[in-house]
Amino acid sequence: MTTPFFPVRRAGPSLAGAMALTIILGGCVSPDQQRQADLYADQGTCAQMGAQYGSPAHTNCMLQQQRRRDEEHTRFMQEAYLASEMARNAQEMRDRQEDRAR
Repeated sequence: MTTPFFPVRRAGPSLAGAMALTIILGGCVSPDQQRQADLYADQGTCAQMGAQYGSPAHTNCMLQQQRRRDEEHTRFMQEAYLASEMARNAQEMRDRQEDRAR
C-alpha cells in the first residue's frame, strides 16, 4: 500500500478553500459580508497555525493576516493603475501616429 505524498488533513476549512470561496462570491456579497468572510478565513488560518483564540499569538496572527490582505489590495490597485496608464499612453501614441499620417 502506498501512502500519499502530501498528508491529508480534514480538520476544518482550508485557507485555499476559504480564499476560493471569497473570490467566487466576491461580486455577490456586501462589504460587511466580505469582511465577515475574511475574518472567518483569517481565524481559520490562525487556528491552523496553532494560535488559540484570545492569545497574543492569535492577535498577532490576525494582524499579520490583515496586513497581508491590505498589501494584496494595494498591489492590485497599483497594478490596475499601471495598466490604465499603459493603455492611455498607447492610445495617445496611436493618436499621434494617425495625426502624423494625415
